[in-house]
Amino acid sequence: MNKTLLIVIIAGLLLAGVFVLSKNQSTVGPSTQTEQTTDQDNGDDVEEKDEVMEKEDKAEEKEDEAMEEAEDESERTVVSVTDTGFEPQTVTVKVGTKVVWRNKTNATVNVSSAKHPTHLEYPPLNLANFEPGETISLVFTEAGTYKYHDHLNPSKFGTVVVE
Repeated sequence: MNKTLLIVIIAGLLLAGVFVLSKNQSTVGPSTQTEQTTDQDNGDDVEEKDEVMEKEDKAEEKEDEAMEEAEDESERTVVSVTDTGFEPQTVTVKVGTKVVWRNKTNATVNVSSAKHPTHLEYPPLNLANFEPGETISLVFTEAGTYKYHDHLNPSKFGTVVVE
């Protein structure tokens, strides 16, 4: 009897866990789903996609402005990764500053230290891939000049000067 009760409880917990996980996954990323499905529909949906993208761009601009205003307080600097490269291409920061890279392209980006392809100049700067709309960051704890590039598109490069 105790064994049967234990099995029923475990099965119930597993089912509840699956339900919770599936519910969480269905609520993640609705704007991505909208963008993917609207490309396959008629022209009206493309206009809706453009409106959604404009709203997202405006939200990102407001967030960028807020982050820039807070730089003095939180010691944070934002570098945008765009289709043309890193903006700004060179930043000068104090020791202890967090540099945040924001992917504003439509492709995966990988910030890595110089020199391509070995990335040996400053290994902590060999950051992971990050997708469009995502950010990745590093706190610089030592003074120096750190050159980096997008490993997936090595023609894009930048420099962090830490004083």
